[in-house]
Amino acid sequence: MYSNCMWIFRKIKAIFLLQISIFICGSGIANDELFKHARQQQREGCYDEAIEGYKKYLTTPIADDDLTDSRLFIYTEALIQLMNTYQSKGDAEGCVTALQDLYSASPILQQQCLRDYYSVLGYALSRTERMEEAENTMLRAMSLPLYQATPERYFRDYAYAAAIFYSNTEYQEEVISWCQEALSQAELCKNTSGAQWVKAMLGSIYKRNGHLNSALELFHQSRDEAEQRNDTLGIINSLHALTDLFLYWDIPEYADLYASEAVRVQSGAMVQNPMVSAQTYINKGRALLQLGEIDSVAYYAGQAHNICESMPYNSGMVDVDLLNGCYLTSKGGADLELGIKKLKQVTSQGTTLNRAKAYHQLALTCLQHRNDSMAEEALDSLYVLLNAGGDTPIYIRLDYEPILKHYMQVNDKRGVERFTHLMLQEEKIFREKGLKYNIVESIVELQTMQKRQELKLAQLKQKHQHQLLLISISLAVVIISVIVIIFFKQRKVHSVQMRRVNERFTKLSQELYQSNAEKEKMTQEIKEFLKDSDNRQEMETLTPFILRDEGETKFRQCFELLHPLFLHRLRDKVPAITRREELLSMLIVLKQSNKEIAELLAIAPRSVLMLRHRFRQKIGLTTEFSLENFIDGLLESNNGKQI
Repeated sequence: MYSNCMWIFRKIKAIFLLQISIFICGSGIANDELFKHARQQQREGCYDEAIEGYKKYLTTPIADDDLTDSRLFIYTEALIQLMNTYQSKGDAEGCVTALQDLYSASPILQQQCLRDYYSVLGYALSRTERMEEAENTMLRAMSLPLYQATPERYFRDYAYAAAIFYSNTEYQEEVISWCQEALSQAELCKNTSGAQWVKAMLGSIYKRNGHLNSALELFHQSRDEAEQRNDTLGIINSLHALTDLFLYWDIPEYADLYASEAVRVQSGAMVQNPMVSAQTYINKGRALLQLGEIDSVAYYAGQAHNICESMPYNSGMVDVDLLNGCYLTSKGGADLELGIKKLKQVTSQGTTLNRAKAYHQLALTCLQHRNDSMAEEALDSLYVLLNAGGDTPIYIRLDYEPILKHYMQVNDKRGVERFTHLMLQEEKIFREKGLKYNIVESIVELQTMQKRQELKLAQLKQKHQHQLLLISISLAVVIISVIVIIFFKQRKVHSVQMRRVNERFTKLSQELYQSNAEKEKMTQEIKEFLKDSDNRQEMETLTPFILRDEGETKFRQCFELLHPLFLHRLRDKVPAITRREELLSMLIVLKQSNKEIAELLAIAPRSVLMLRHRFRQKIGLTTEFSLENFIDGLLESNNGKQI
């Protein structure tokens, strides 16, 4: 339901945008917008809308002055994409009719793009099996001059010519030459995705002529290049060519591998091409049928049938009917009549090769079920096809034993002679084929060996990664174990340290308590002492002389009794203060002159001045601020004031 709604929405959107583009073009704005819109619709799978857009673009008049190289390139590209859209839709006959109608409606096709027109028309005719008309049209195109020639257009003409004359034995040398010339032109093009298609075609010619090395090389090269460009359609076409190669030389095992790979790539493709998708499933079914896995064929035949039922019969359904006919008649039972019916339909509408295969399977089925008259009719038709002497040589693998046995039983000497002659011819082919098979086997063995080496390297790499993983896990376990051991050891050490710290803290707490008690006692004594003004005056008078008479220690004790917090404050302000600078500060507090300080410290007056100067620098005092002011500030701080 959701997919149907989305499809309807895309259709409405496409019609709306198409009308806008037509309006824009009719308004005189760039006509190239119509081409861009049609190209987008083609990419999104809206084929009917894209076809209408291309037709509108191709039939819109373009003045000679506007027909520049770039505009001509877009015009011819629109012609090619119109044909490609019809092919994607599976309507080959409709494509030819549309091209013929465009010719009469477009002066540009009749003049500047005449060769382009015949080239595209010739290729479109070849898709309808009208090969004689297609060949004549293509030869006419190649005889015409190419107006404003480009490598892209030369590539197209050579590629189309090779495709049209691909099956004509009289032109095999020309086909190879055209393919090679097309590939040479492709190297001059900015972007030519069709080069992969030409390589696949050239590889098929090599395959048919027995040059299997060259064929395999081209097919694999085409696949590699398509993968580099992320060209899904190119990858699938290369896989189809590889599948056909191994089916042609009766190596179904490898054909099945490539067919399976094509199915895998096809399932992941963003844009589906009906004809290519159908061929993918048909090739897989053919490979399984040749392998004898009959029960598995039905699924892939059914998938191909679902795709082809909306397309003309010759656009894929004939191959589906041939596959189903062979599958159903090989299986037998209740589906036998349906299988015969499908084979008969192929004999009346299929290509020459498919008709021959259908007659062969029909004859074997009728002989098995004792329908001698129908079997002989099928064998007669088969013999005529195989010996028609046409341009395309036909080779199919025949089961001669039941055929010759039947003619001998009915005493039909003419029939025995006919198919004995065919058997001798086929035996010769098989002898040649045996030589080619050895080549294929060698190539496949080489490729298999390369794949084994790649697999071995991948396994070694995986083993190495596994070993690295084990080593990493082991190292991680060891590291974690070491960390755990260190953690518990550190925890034990930390526990011991904490116990010691607690003990030390308890001891320090006790000492601090005692120190505080002593400090409070001393402070109380100082307060009581200072209450007596006579004692204070006597102490201030005697203190400087204590330094000289009784020594520095006694002087410091007396000073701290008088100014208990001064030195503590001083040391906070000047952490790097020296002993002599402390004495200098203490004597300044006691209002001693420089001369008196020199006498008390037993130094020259000049040394006192030098000592004061260095002390000022250490403190960082400016010239406006004296050393006495700094010291007075500390004394005031002691009394509860701010500096």
